Amino acid sequence: MNRLAILTLAAVGTCSCIITTVHAENEPPTDYEVVVKASKDSELDYDQLKEKLFKRYSSVIEQMEQAENSYTSIFAGTSNNSLSFGSGSIPEEYTPWWQPQVNNQINQAVPNIETDVTALFTRALKYSSQIKVFSDLPLIRETTIQEAEGPYDFRVFAEGRLNDLNEPVGDDLKTGGPLRYKENSKNLEYGIRKKFLTGTEVELKQNVGDMDTNSIYFNPLDQARTGTYFTIKQPLLKRFGIAYNRSPIDLATIDHKISGEELRRNIESHLLEVTRAYWGLYLERSLLLQKKRLAEKSLEIYKEMQQRTAMDVPPSLLARARSQVNAHELAAMQAEFAMLNAQSRIRALVNDPELLNASGLEMVTNQLPVHSLFDISFDKALQTTLNNRPEVAQAIKHIQSAYLRLERSENELRPDLDLFFQTYVKGLEGDYEYGTSYSNQFDEGSPSYIAGLRFEFPLGNNGAQARNLRKKLEIRQLLHQLDTTVENVLLEARISFRELVKNYRSMVQSYQIMLSDDEEVNALLSRIDYLLANNEPYGDVLYRLMDAGERLSESEDLFAQSELTYNYSLYNLYRAMGILVSTNNITIEEEHPEDGDELPVIRVGQAKNAQ
Repeated sequence: MNRLAILTLAAVGTCSCIITTVHAENEPPTDYEVVVKASKDSELDYDQLKEKLFKRYSSVIEQMEQAENSYTSIFAGTSNNSLSFGSGSIPEEYTPWWQPQVNNQINQAVPNIETDVTALFTRALKYSSQIKVFSDLPLIRETTIQEAEGPYDFRVFAEGRLNDLNEPVGDDLKTGGPLRYKENSKNLEYGIRKKFLTGTEVELKQNVGDMDTNSIYFNPLDQARTGTYFTIKQPLLKRFGIAYNRSPIDLATIDHKISGEELRRNIESHLLEVTRAYWGLYLERSLLLQKKRLAEKSLEIYKEMQQRTAMDVPPSLLARARSQVNAHELAAMQAEFAMLNAQSRIRALVNDPELLNASGLEMVTNQLPVHSLFDISFDKALQTTLNNRPEVAQAIKHIQSAYLRLERSENELRPDLDLFFQTYVKGLEGDYEYGTSYSNQFDEGSPSYIAGLRFEFPLGNNGAQARNLRKKLEIRQLLHQLDTTVENVLLEARISFRELVKNYRSMVQSYQIMLSDDEEVNALLSRIDYLLANNEPYGDVLYRLMDAGERLSESEDLFAQSELTYNYSLYNLYRAMGILVSTNNITIEEEHPEDGDELPVIRVGQAKNAQ
């Protein structure tokens, strides 16, 4: 091959390398590379890592916001014949007739206690057994930090040994004549060891002992022996470095933080159940009053119909009216038991002993439902969800842990190369003179030294290579898990936001239905007044009034349920955004009692200025 051909091939090879390099630089990073780069750049700082990983979702959230804001409802037509849902609102001054009674004692025969959602939160945070179960998890996880620090404690050790030998010998040089070798010796070894974060192991120990034998070569007799040893072992490649040796402590610390997010998530879920129970009690009290009033009104109409059986109320109509009265009385009785069951549910969730009374107890719901439109934008809901949901924080912290494990596995790819160094002095004296023997260590001769290196490397290094590959795969898996978590929490936030909109419109619609039914009842009452004034029969109108009153009660029931659903959905949206704890000024503090016999506790409560 001539020189020109060689130069041409070299040029082509160089160009291909440059093109390959440029192409590689233009390729988007893999999921694994995204996590590794974000972790390195942030130096595992949580806030920085969170910020870098969240860039992955900015376009997704932007598209969700645009899709939500650009959507046009099929009921948003402008023609006169088109449907229009959710229009109108509930007047600010509107108060349902049953609300003042719901906020006061209904049963005068039992003691009562006033409560609202905030008060129940306070009681639950103080007394709830379930929250106490949740709050112990971070304390349990915290013990792993102290456990991980354990290998770096100073270690005091001691070992004593007593030998009494009597054994045959086959070598005259061992005893100088006697056929059995006899030896009596005692030895005590004690000292201190310490391992440092660099991987260095240091040991300082002292030997004190004595020895006597029947050998004629043994000199001096009744020996006292002492020795002081100082040893250092230092890994130079594998297991070397502060980062490697500190990683178990860092992993335990991150795991403890993850348990804190788990505690917050569990507290929010439990408080949401308390909220559901409160509004459930408010609903049952409302339904009880509605059904009680319907039963009373029906009974009044029935009695009036009885008086007109000889005029314009046939027996069949009266029998049907009597059946309705009985059905309404049955519903009122069942509503009272439903109210008691709702109270029991609150008691089970809160566990406050004050909510249990031997004479019975009535919980009076003081907090009123809101009828106004919420002021949370869809954009804010998504951003708040991403920044505050504990599940997202947990997923990011798991990535932190995985990266630490990856760095640890990369260290373990190196060969074992350990430095060993030991220096010692020894002393010897007869007649069991231990003090003189100890002094001789330093007064006679000079220290001895031993130093060396130990190298070991498995050919193929399959174990370390497999662990390293597993850690890389786990990092990629955890990034996908973060993607899944983000998608799920954003889905939950979107659904909760839409449910809030839907429930508000449902409440407005049910309010309008109730107004229409109320107008019908009022029209029938006016009709009865007109017929009375003109001395005309009105037995049929009485039955129609009873029937209309039943429909009004059903629409009142519907409105009360829509009140509950809307007000509960407000709290559910706060929980979906991950701010139910923060918006209620709930603090989570760890306390370590000064008395060593008492266990540490986590106090979950509301800030003093949160009242």
